Amino acid sequence: MAEKKKTEKKEESYNLPASWQSAWKISAGVGLLGLAGAGFGMTQDATRFAHSYLFAFYVFLTIALGSLFFVLIQRLTSAHWSVTVRRTAEFFASGLPLFAILFLPILLQMNSLFPWLGHGGHEGGGHHGQVSLIVGEAHAQEHAAPPVAADPHAPAAAAKAPPAAHGGNAAAPAHAQAGGNDAHAVEHAALMERKSPYLNRSFFLVRAVAYFAIWTILGINFFNFSTKQDKTKDAQLTLKAQRWAPPSTFLFAFSLTFAAFDWMMSLDPTWFSTIYGVYVFATSVVSSLALIIVVTMALRDSGPLKDVVTVEHYHDLGKLLFGFNVFWAYIGFSQMMLIWYAALPEETPFYHRRWDFGPWAGVSMTVLFGHFVTPFLFLISRNIKRRLPLLRIGAAWMLLMHVVDMYWFVMPNFTYTAGLDPDSFNFSWVDGACLLGVGGVYLGFVFWQMTKHPLIPIGDPRLARSLHFVNA
Repeated sequence: MAEKKKTEKKEESYNLPASWQSAWKISAGVGLLGLAGAGFGMTQDATRFAHSYLFAFYVFLTIALGSLFFVLIQRLTSAHWSVTVRRTAEFFASGLPLFAILFLPILLQMNSLFPWLGHGGHEGGGHHGQVSLIVGEAHAQEHAAPPVAADPHAPAAAAKAPPAAHGGNAAAPAHAQAGGNDAHAVEHAALMERKSPYLNRSFFLVRAVAYFAIWTILGINFFNFSTKQDKTKDAQLTLKAQRWAPPSTFLFAFSLTFAAFDWMMSLDPTWFSTIYGVYVFATSVVSSLALIIVVTMALRDSGPLKDVVTVEHYHDLGKLLFGFNVFWAYIGFSQMMLIWYAALPEETPFYHRRWDFGPWAGVSMTVLFGHFVTPFLFLISRNIKRRLPLLRIGAAWMLLMHVVDMYWFVMPNFTYTAGLDPDSFNFSWVDGACLLGVGGVYLGFVFWQMTKHPLIPIGDPRLARSLHFVNA
């Protein structure tokens, strides 16, 4: 009896400390205020709100998905070193069902986000949306002429001239208004017609339901395997999680990839990249590892994880953070290099929009040097990975760069969708309001989950090995 009470007391020491008990209320309060501010921003400029909200949504969705991948890979490999930090990833992955609700503003603002909704009269939008899409792309092509004179599709370079605004979409220049006989307008119209079986409202909604169903099932199941084991100490739950891991990884990979195509790449529906989904996967893993490091260190400072998450665990987390950030850079460079080398008119506007207009050259350099060069030189050292204050700084920096990266991916599309002068783009308080709104609500849910379960999987049969883990 005395031994049982001693064990129970020890297990209680892994619960969320009193200083963190109100964290979920604070986060949720900030989130609600942020959403209220974002809602006000929507009344001022619905198109700007839609893009800002999608940016914020993807910042935190990728963190949740990256956390789910961390759980999956630990289950796939039957890893013991990560048991004490795996629960934190499980907490963040458990918030995936919440994103089905947070997705509602995106559904409500679909017409402000996705130009393809107006193509060919598919379920609303009609001819005006089709002309707007074609002209928006033709305008981009005028500024994105590749240096390949022999290419019959390559347009001549043109001076920068902003399209006139009309109904929140790019207005047609003379050649498009005269009948749309421009070679590029015709080509893009034909391209969108071929894509219409995939890019249409009904199929888009069906796929969205499938993505959220997959993520909800995976996030809840793996979380329940672990938390149920806290009470039952049943080793069969570990084996069950391991059996679930291989098919779950395939479902995770396909859903993440196609969601990235649907919600991010189709913002510019005539542009495409075969490794776009891999890029989103890489940034998801990097951001989730960074957040796991930051949060576990904060909990360690508060007491409960002080003796269970050690320098040895952070050394491995730091190695994963460094390695996946190099992988992220490799994928980003591969995408850019192949598009630059091919110089196809359909592909180059993605990078011209992020270099030739407004503040985007500076943001692009920030992504290059802030997300890769500086972290590479900082995190490559073994000493940095084992000095926790320095590793915390590196992880926090990576989280900031993740926000910049997602902003760089989403927001350059705003001026083209809204029919504005590309050089007129400015950062807006709506961006911050959406970020606080989505992030506050998501983190509030995660911290609330932390109040209900131990911070480490106390029933896992590999826990003892994790507690005594030492790097080779």
